[in-house]
Parts: sequence; C-alpha cells; structure tokens
Amino acid sequence: MSDMTKITKAADYLSGLLKEKQNLKAQFEISEITTTEITVENGDFSLLRTMFDKDVAIKVLVDQKPGTTSINSFEEADIKDALENAITSSASAVADDCFNLAPAIKGEEFTRGPLEPDMDTLMSRTAELKEAIAKEYPNILLMMGIVEHVRTDSMYRNTNGTEDVVHSGVYNIYLEFAGNDGNNTSGISGSSISIETLDTPFIELGRIRKDLEDAEKSVAPTSVDGKFEGKIIFTPECFKNALNTYMQIALSDIVIVDNSSLWRNKIGQKVAADSFTFSVKPWDKRIIDHEYHTADGFRSEDYTIIENGVLKSFATSLYGANKAKVERAGNTSAAYVVEPGTTSLDDMIKNIDRGLIVGAISAGAPGVNGEIAGVAKNAFYIENGKIVNAVTETMISFNVVNVLNNIVDISKEVLCNGDFVIPYICVDGITISGK
Repeated sequence: MSDMTKITKAADYLSGLLKEKQNLKAQFEISEITTTEITVENGDFSLLRTMFDKDVAIKVLVDQKPGTTSINSFEEADIKDALENAITSSASAVADDCFNLAPAIKGEEFTRGPLEPDMDTLMSRTAELKEAIAKEYPNILLMMGIVEHVRTDSMYRNTNGTEDVVHSGVYNIYLEFAGNDGNNTSGISGSSISIETLDTPFIELGRIRKDLEDAEKSVAPTSVDGKFEGKIIFTPECFKNALNTYMQIALSDIVIVDNSSLWRNKIGQKVAADSFTFSVKPWDKRIIDHEYHTADGFRSEDYTIIENGVLKSFATSLYGANKAKVERAGNTSAAYVVEPGTTSLDDMIKNIDRGLIVGAISAGAPGVNGEIAGVAKNAFYIENGKIVNAVTETMISFNVVNVLNNIVDISKEVLCNGDFVIPYICVDGITISGK
C-alpha cells in the first residue's frame, strides 16, 4: 500500500466510527513520518538509519466537553480504543459552550519540499560540514551532529466535513558542540536549521558559523564587575524565547480568558517601540514549518500581533476568542516573523558603551508584574563599542512587558532558520550584575 492508502484506510475507519456516535463533534489527524538520519559523534560518522512513525491524534467534544488522545498505530482495534479513550476523558472535563470546531472549509491537498531525500548529496554535504569544522574551527569539539530528511504525509478531517491532505519534506540539521583550547572547555552549545534544498554548504547556513565562533571564544569566560544599567542585544534565538514568554503571559488563551494578561485591555494601544512589528506568518515563503489549518480546523492565515509598536491582536484560539469575546487569531502556529531594522549588527555593537550580547537566559517564569531575573548564557561583554570577552555568573533583570518599549535598535540582519525569521534586538535599561 502507498502511504496515503494506509492513511486513508485508517481515516475512513475512524470516520465510520464517528458516524455511529450521537451528540459528538470530532476532529482527527492521521500522519505517517519517515525519517532518514545521518549521525556524527565526536567528529566521526556513527549511524545511518531510516525510522517509520505513525500518529493518530483525536479530539472530541461530547456535550461540549473536550477529550483528546493520540496513538502511534493504524490498527483498527487500536483506533477504536483510542476513540473510546478520548470520549471517556471528556467525561471529566467541564462543559462549556465556548468549545467548538471550525465550520467546514474547502479541503485541499498541499505538497511542499523534497518528498524523497537526495542521499548522495546529503552524505557529501554532511562530510563537507564535518571537514570544514575540523579545518576552520580547530578549537571546536563536535560532540553530536544529526542531519536528517523528514517526510510527512497526513490527513486531517472533522465532523463538519473538512478534509486536508498534506505531503511535506524537509532537511533538518542539528549540531551540538563545545569550545576547547587544550586546557579549558566551554559549556555545550548548539545550532540548528531546517532547509528544503541542498544547494548551499551547511556551514554557511543560518547561524552555524557564528555559533561555532562564539563557542571557540567562550572557553575562558569571566564575570562582569559590579552592577550597572546598560544595553543588551538579544540574539534571534534568544528573542524567539522571549516571544514565547509574551505568548504565555500576555497573549494566549489562558491569560486572556482569566484577565491576568498585562495587555488584556491594550488592543489598539502602544506596547512597544515604533520600530517593532511582530507577526505570525506560516505562509511566509521563508517559513518551512508550515501550518495549513489551525488547531480548530480553520484555514491558517498570517496575522500581525504588534504593528509599529501597537498591539493589534491576541494569540487566541476559537475557544479563547469565544470565552473572552475577542477576535480569533489567524493561526495557531509559532511561525514568528519580526521585521528587520536598518542598522547592521556591527554598528549596533559600536553604539553600546556597556552591555551584553545574550544568547539565552536561564530564568524562571516572570512575576505577575512582569519582572524577571536570570543568568545570561552564551553571552559576551561589550565595552566602548567592542566585544571584550565571554561572561559567566552574570545576572540580568528587567520587566518583560516594558522591555519592548525600550528597544533602541533592530538589526538589518535576520536569522531565517525555517521556523522563524527574527533579527537581533537591542534593548536599553537592563540591570546587569556580576560578582
């Protein structure tokens, strides 16, 4: 059987079971994923394998009570048990008229990316990457490298009559490494990217070169002296994590519905610097991790959360929108796109008297007022417009809601890693504390 024949057979069986149920709404997605993986460990090829995975995800609404389950089998007995488990799990939920599914939309069949791997080129590009790291970055220990091709075939249906079919193929690169100068070893760093073609040497993609360079420079970090207020530059990956925090504390269903969001009544008001525009765009051609339909069954659409500093939308699902009486967001993906600025990263650094470049922040959840404090990770100290050294045991603290108003620069360079498109963001008014 072809991939879609097996998927369609399972979908038809599950659809038949649903037709027998009364007072039930449901949606499900059935997927088959084929992963071809090349692994490099400690600089040498160690594994070549192909893995086959199945997934059946079911969501039901029984008397307006939601229930969900998922299994990794297409066997009819397993699918039947899974549906019954989803129905059983709904019994313990609270009924709410705000739970619903999207009305029927015009179903489509989508195909994107290379559905079959070019194994000869994939192997040669992987060897090329391994050799380039060994030659150009002698102070790097490449502990793990995974280069893979992932093909996904899936079918989505709901009881309102929608059916979407998606075929997608993507290459993923994951690297784990550390700097080592013969005496000292840095902390573990990583770099990753998703691509659809093998036209470019892997080492030239995304931030791979920059991440390798940073790891080499991090073998002997020092602590910043004293405590001061200065600027920090968020790397794109670090700012992606910051955007996840805004989703959780200011934009998502939970905080909008319970009115705990500090932005609950800010639609149409200024919440960031004029230069800042943030959207979620699964249809952006640079986004490979593409959402075709939302978690509720609507056709996914790009939408803007903050435009020129003004809050335009929350990230609410159908349930959140119904419950809080706000507009539903255009999609349920994390395809973040932040518009670039006009300043180069080099000039951004030159404009800083004292501050940091920060690759990650180790911190707990922000307080109810948005205050957060954490340890700067993969960070470098800047003084008089120059990067001085890597830092360790250095704390930063700020208010996550107010910090967007303190953006002073946005780089013209952006990182497009297949999941998001984000520039470097420079923010003032950050408290930086060393020993």
